[in-house]
Amino acid sequence: MTKFRHLPAAGRAIIIVVAIGVLAIAIVACATSYNAIYRLVGQLGLYSYRINQAFPLLLDAAFLVAELAAILGGIMRAVTHSDEVTAGWPGTAMLLCGLGTIGFNVGHAYLLGGRGDPLTVWRCVVAALPPILMMVSFQVLIAIVKWVMLHLGRPLTAPPPSPPPSCPTGWPRLARTGCSRPTRSGGRCPAQANKEFRRTDTASCRSRPSALRSKCTFPG
Repeated sequence: MTKFRHLPAAGRAIIIVVAIGVLAIAIVACATSYNAIYRLVGQLGLYSYRINQAFPLLLDAAFLVAELAAILGGIMRAVTHSDEVTAGWPGTAMLLCGLGTIGFNVGHAYLLGGRGDPLTVWRCVVAALPPILMMVSFQVLIAIVKWVMLHLGRPLTAPPPSPPPSCPTGWPRLARTGCSRPTRSGGRCPAQANKEFRRTDTASCRSRPSALRSKCTFPG
């Protein structure tokens, strides 16, 4: 099986650099989003000071967890070939958290100047940029994971293996060779039929009188 170390050295270096870049973008985006959400929640006066400090972490932390879970789900689906492994809930959580982060950032930027301020539109654009870049960068990371898994021989988009074809009625299934035509012994292999014939014939001979047992012969 092809392994990660079999990739060209330049390819491995690029993958590492991209992963570090995505991590750096996520840190900066989380920092800007935390500041915006913290100021917005503080203006609303909903929670205490301690809760205001912890509340901004909900969306960003949930987004990062959902993004990593989606990547893990794709890898596990390629490894297990099971339809039960899906990225439905991680993808849904990632979308909701991403939209929520963008909404909080834009809402905070809008409240700074209001509709009459000519800088409000630009504030909203700048505030929405960090979470959007974080979402796009994670999608780039997912694409790289797909490429790597494809190189390793386990593509994330490969369908699960189809079940073996069913045998016609009366045809026994063999473990390695698939279907086998029924034989005169009722669809059993000759070796199995011969063993059952020996057991049956032996039992019938043992039930006979001792004088007739010598006349019993068994197949070789």
